[in-house]
Amino acid sequence: MDEERHVALKQALLDHMREMFQEIEADLARSHEERYAMLEDMLENASDLDELRVAFEQWYADHAEELELEYEFPEVWDQAVDRLQEGDVA
Repeated sequence: MDEERHVALKQALLDHMREMFQEIEADLARSHEERYAMLEDMLENASDLDELRVAFEQWYADHAEELELEYEFPEVWDQAVDRLQEGDVA
């Protein structure tokens, strides 16, 4: 294979893989947005703290494994509570 074709093929492979990665990232972003919207809906329907915890726990049980979240439910819940106590809530 001549040098010019080698360089062109290498660039074509790199370009193709970059496009594939961009598609994967776009799909992941869409999926995360959909899951976030589901979470918002579930939490919106909670009328008190206990219902909020149950709704979040259910959402977490349904999605944590697929999202490959690194923490267990109690850790995430506690982190959110800590943020509230520290005043770090938007």
